[in-house]
Amino acid sequence: MKVVKTNGNRRWLVLPTMLCLTKVAFIAPHEDSRAASDSNHRRNSSINNRLTSRGAMKATWLRLLALPMLLLAAFAFAADEDDDEPAPVENQVNRGFFIQEENFDQWVFQGSNNAAAGKARIESSVKMKLAELRRVCELTDAQAKKLTLAARGDMRQFFEEVEVVRKKFLKVRNDQNAFNQIWQEIHPLQQKQQAGLFGDSSFFAKTVRNTLTREQQEKYQVVLDDRRRFRYQAAVEVALHTLSNTVALHHDQHEAIFKLIIEETQPPLNFGQYDQYFVFYSLAKLPAAKLKPLLDDRQWKLIQQHLQQGRGMEANLMQQGMIEPPKGRLLKSVRTFLPDVEGDFEAPAATNAE
Repeated sequence: MKVVKTNGNRRWLVLPTMLCLTKVAFIAPHEDSRAASDSNHRRNSSINNRLTSRGAMKATWLRLLALPMLLLAAFAFAADEDDDEPAPVENQVNRGFFIQEENFDQWVFQGSNNAAAGKARIESSVKMKLAELRRVCELTDAQAKKLTLAARGDMRQFFEEVEVVRKKFLKVRNDQNAFNQIWQEIHPLQQKQQAGLFGDSSFFAKTVRNTLTREQQEKYQVVLDDRRRFRYQAAVEVALHTLSNTVALHHDQHEAIFKLIIEETQPPLNFGQYDQYFVFYSLAKLPAAKLKPLLDDRQWKLIQQHLQQGRGMEANLMQQGMIEPPKGRLLKSVRTFLPDVEGDFEAPAATNAE
């Protein structure tokens, strides 16, 4: 039995026929033993004749029974040889790597377990914003309708973007190499959801600029400034608490550094998961002559690691939209969806909001 390789990579099994066994059974005896067995051959000729006929019939049946089994073995052997071909590279790469769809929703809608909860939270936040605008600015029905439609347009656009990236994610969630690429599309959705859907270029921001009067914008800007200031104070408190674990600040030192940060630095352009690092970055930007007198020599040495960490986060903070790029304008602490109320800007009158 041997294997012959033909027709490309396909292997065929060449089987010996049963005729070879028959030939072996009837090979003539050796010359030296022929004379010795001559008499015995004649004496048992009649018995041998009977046995020969029975043996031939039995051998024939054995050949008929064995042939199908050998053919099946040949086909099985050929199939095994075909199956032994190496699996595609992508299957080898994907083996053991799989990400559940729930993870995608948790990444995009951070703080929510699934897409439904994330969408409900965004819709609730939009309703609160519209209610606040209506209360603070005393919106007309026409203004409220325009702002509501604009807010819904921004939400619909964001949810559509999420579904586009979701389809791409579902195609590569068992391919680690491709997933590393799709993550570059998931991250911007995270940032947009964290910072809020109503950035400067959103439908809602444009509608606010074109709908609110100057007086209404000034009223709402005061509310926004107070809210940003309060949130920044909360972020500074959290950062100083972390700092105290290393530097061991006294109460008076804590209060003095808190006052220094609030008075000498500006809040971030956007708030998010990097608020604490923004505080360390702002603290590192302060002149040493203002911060060092508030600490003793040991504390000044210990605080350096936090200041260095803040400096090292500058690129990340830019990527998160929390600080301006180096060639941009100075930090705009109250930049929201409202324009700068300076120059020759003229807001449309409330009566022309139609």
